[in-house]
Amino acid sequence: MDLEEFVGSAGSGETDAVMSVIVVSSRIKTLLEGTFRRVSVEGEVSGFKPAMSGHVYFSLAERDAKGSTQKLDCVIYRFAGAGRAPILKDGDRVVATGRITAWAGASRYQMSVDSVRLSGSGNLLRQLEELRSRLMSEGLFDPARRRPIPSFPRRIGVVTSIRGAAVRDIARTILSRWPADILVVDSLVQGDGAAEGIARGIEMLNRVPEVDVIIVGRGGGSMEDLWAFNLEKTVRAVAGSRKPVISAVGHEIDHVLTDDVADARAATPTAAGQMVVPSRDEIQVSIDDAASRMGRAVARRIDESAQSMDDAAEMLAAAGRRMLDARERLLESRRARLAAGHPARRLMDKSRHLETAGVRLSSAGKRLLERPAANLERLRLRIESFNPALPLDRGFAIVTTSGGALVRGPSQLKRGDVVTVRLKKGAVDAQVTSVRPENGG
Repeated sequence: MDLEEFVGSAGSGETDAVMSVIVVSSRIKTLLEGTFRRVSVEGEVSGFKPAMSGHVYFSLAERDAKGSTQKLDCVIYRFAGAGRAPILKDGDRVVATGRITAWAGASRYQMSVDSVRLSGSGNLLRQLEELRSRLMSEGLFDPARRRPIPSFPRRIGVVTSIRGAAVRDIARTILSRWPADILVVDSLVQGDGAAEGIARGIEMLNRVPEVDVIIVGRGGGSMEDLWAFNLEKTVRAVAGSRKPVISAVGHEIDHVLTDDVADARAATPTAAGQMVVPSRDEIQVSIDDAASRMGRAVARRIDESAQSMDDAAEMLAAAGRRMLDARERLLESRRARLAAGHPARRLMDKSRHLETAGVRLSSAGKRLLERPAANLERLRLRIESFNPALPLDRGFAIVTTSGGALVRGPSQLKRGDVVTVRLKKGAVDAQVTSVRPENGG
């Protein structure tokens, strides 16, 4: 009786088909072991446990479409080579080969495994961890090895496939932000020869003196698709580059070994384009802000200079007044001595002499005051020349943008912009209807 005959007879409803538990269990065991004499099953290791008896027990687990986990109990008997079985751990994906056996007394079935091997992805992960451990021991993952990415690169090298979307994303992002040259070296990025091609492309770009930085990457894919960037030849080529390297492989959640040895890691090829060059718009905003701060600083310096000149002029005037007062006090003293009882002639002589001295003293005082006055006038004229509103008296105007930035040339404006025109008395707002270049063409 095969499985279909057994199921059919059990569901026929015939009363004479009643069987004992022992018969049913025996027939199920016969059917299972006869149908699955030798099978290979792929799944994820769960509950791995070597027993003191020498046997090894574990389950092969797999999630179905609804998210439920299905498990197949497995055993590797000591006499079947359990001691030679690979050292597994929960989560390893393996392919186990053996036969299905049933325990009739407990209504259970399991797989008696005689060989097991890591499946493709599990084997790759094992290789990846071994290489990662070896490269880490060499210090290739040390953050101190990383070099800064140039702030304003003139020429950027890219190693990727020219047929992929990554090269378009990188080029479009770079050229929209900064006027840089892009030199692309075409290379396979997956499959046989990809690691050699990527390493060769890095070395080619290292020999171009004008290349400032190199981007190595590709778009997203499975772990197998990205595997070229986990191979030792690729990783060592990135680590040994004489120019800074940005690793831009896959999507944000993907991670490969070139990310760990590169000077910088970009989550995506587009992110690499944003990382490698600055934004022209952001730079322009920074320049405008710096110009505004500089203008305010110059204005403050002018105000401080004017105040210093005012203070100096006041000090000179005070010094002149003090000197004149001293001369006048001296003159009074001499007049008092002459008036103390001298003969009339001598008195007259002294009086004339005193008058002459007074004239000279007055002239000297005037001359002494003329120089500070001239200095004060020169200072006033110099201060006046710094007055930004002075040209307004001659019919000129000051033009600023709606944001308050000083307009120095037509290249700052475009048609439709609103500007403020400051006149001697008041200001007007205007809209630009046309922009004529400075050469008049």
